[in-house]
Amino acid sequence: MKRILVIVLALLTVSFAACEKVIDLELGNSDARIVIEANLNDLSENQVIRVTKTVSFGADKKSEAVPYASVVVKSSDNEKVAFVYGEDGYYHAKNFIVRSGFHYTLDIEVEGEYYHSSSSMPSYVAIDSLGISKEKIFTEERYYPTFKFNDPAGIPNYYLYEISINNSPIRFASAYNDKFNDGKYITHEISDRTVDLELNDEVRVIRYCVDESVYKFWNEFQSANPGGAAPGNPSSNISNGALGYFSVAAASIHQFRTTEYMEKSR
Repeated sequence: MKRILVIVLALLTVSFAACEKVIDLELGNSDARIVIEANLNDLSENQVIRVTKTVSFGADKKSEAVPYASVVVKSSDNEKVAFVYGEDGYYHAKNFIVRSGFHYTLDIEVEGEYYHSSSSMPSYVAIDSLGISKEKIFTEERYYPTFKFNDPAGIPNYYLYEISINNSPIRFASAYNDKFNDGKYITHEISDRTVDLELNDEVRVIRYCVDESVYKFWNEFQSANPGGAAPGNPSSNISNGALGYFSVAAASIHQFRTTEYMEKSR
């Protein structure tokens, strides 16, 4: 299980901060597991789903592509879309527009094994302002892209952020819910975890509104302690023991240079 967790974390994000503590991993061989990465959203009409298998610890690749799967997504208004294989485990659907308020199901078949999931696409919660906040940690000052907005009252809302600094690969940053601040004016501070913002950095943040099952996956992911003795795999919302997640999200992209915001914060 520990070996599988290490592989899954490598598949689903570029990296976390390095840990000095050495983890004693169980390196025995185990059966390959299907990993599904399905992040459908309204940023594009071209949707992508990746299907791979885990590989043995120490292999010269992080995962094995699955090129022979049947991948189908259906919507609650009876739209049915078959994804077509490209390469490296990626399946594509062109001109597929996902819409808020609709429910979507995912069905994947691999070598006679069936995997099912579902996700509802929430409405997007618009931000009120974007800036940079400054915090002093011991003797060092750290800066964070900061999003402020009014959370809709009486509706459970779940938020997910990805970040790239200076054209680095986009990576998961943080996930939030409104359990304790429903209907309030909210501030979200976003960090890269591995890179501190500096003056004149180019920042790209993707902000998603997701459903509860997707939030649960990423919240467990961000709460996992890589230095712990036996962290568990995030709870997948996909059946039949598959690893990964299926998400249909409303999203927006925010790209800016830190110069203006950070000069105001100094």
